[in-house]
Amino acid sequence: MSEYDECTDSLVDRTVLTELQAELGGDHAIISAFVRNYVALLPWRVSRLHRALENLDMEDAMDAVLSLKTSSHMVGAICMNRLATELEISFRLLPNADHLNELGPQVVEIEQFVFGTITELETPIL
Repeated sequence: MSEYDECTDSLVDRTVLTELQAELGGDHAIISAFVRNYVALLPWRVSRLHRALENLDMEDAMDAVLSLKTSSHMVGAICMNRLATELEISFRLLPNADHLNELGPQVVEIEQFVFGTITELETPIL
């Protein structure tokens, strides 16, 4: 299963964090802080998407989705990354910002995976 398949298995690819930790000289504290920051900001990032769509603000919507996509990729949140990538593509296909509210269901879908993603990231590796 690739990272672009449905979000039915693991929401997080822990090898991404393991590789990042190795690149940083094995410092677990840096990775832990990075994960804590991602977890703390994830609900805010999704609510920012909702606000941008409600305000028909294409610039803020694009900035918010790119922030979500990039941070999710870096932490290994493969489902969030996939959904954010799909939403970014949808933004780019819109004729103009007046149609942003049509993408609300995609943001709701993202929202449905916030808790599970946070739970997986906060669950220690045994």
